[in-house]
Amino acid sequence: MPTVSKTSCAVLALAAVGVVQILQAERYHRRKLALHATEMHQAWLSEIASNEELRAAWWAPDTDASSSGKYALLVQANRQVCLLSAKFRAGLLDRRTLRVQAKWLMERELGRAYWAEFGAFRESEAKDRVDRAFNRVLADEYTAVAPADTVTA
Repeated sequence: MPTVSKTSCAVLALAAVGVVQILQAERYHRRKLALHATEMHQAWLSEIASNEELRAAWWAPDTDASSSGKYALLVQANRQVCLLSAKFRAGLLDRRTLRVQAKWLMERELGRAYWAEFGAFRESEAKDRVDRAFNRVLADEYTAVAPADTVTA
């Protein structure tokens, strides 16, 4: 009887190791897909920022050329935010290092303008706790450096 018990334990241990390896492979695959999607998104944002016709299609139709130029800059800021988001999701930035990067971004007028324009949208599209944690850090840094009259509660 002790042999069956040892064999059962060994089989259970092997099964547990197999399950852990499958879960790790799944997690790695999801990260790889997220990074690939980010790569495609970055290329798309670059195209929008450099192509006035695309900017006009994605920006409000009744705006003038100067706001199209402003939108091009906001798209560039979006590229930075998306890169930070992907790095945070992949584990390449922890909360402390994300906060350093977010502070640097929000110390620039363009970073603050981007967050003022699109921060609420990013918060509404957050799909999970990672997105919500990311948005919270950016919102906190925005609040910390934005002039008091531009921050809404």
